Amino acid sequence: IRPYKCELCEKAFTQRCSLESHMRKIHGVHQQYAYRQRRSKIFVCEDCGYTSSRPDEYFLHVRQRHPSSPALRRYYRRQAHENSTFASTDPKLAPYVLYSTPTYFM
Repeated sequence: IRPYKCELCEKAFTQRCSLESHMRKIHGVHQQYAYRQRRSKIFVCEDCGYTSSRPDEYFLHVRQRHPSSPALRRYYRRQAHENSTFASTDPKLAPYVLYSTPTYFM
């Protein structure tokens, strides 16, 4: 899956830095970013290669097209970890949530 596509030719890349290097070396295009400026993130579907710059569109796509996707399960686990009431509020999500006991090492 190569979500970073060159707008000037047919090349596509798996990483943004590879596209930027290509643009600079092949097409002479230099990207200028302000100090600590964030570039937009691309969300890529692991199953089919669908891309979106918006996380809500990406997760809607994954829920509708790939409901058993590992990416969706990881998302639900992360949400459960960040919000302890998440698992108890939606029983449909219970199979996707892992419960763990913290372990402390000395």
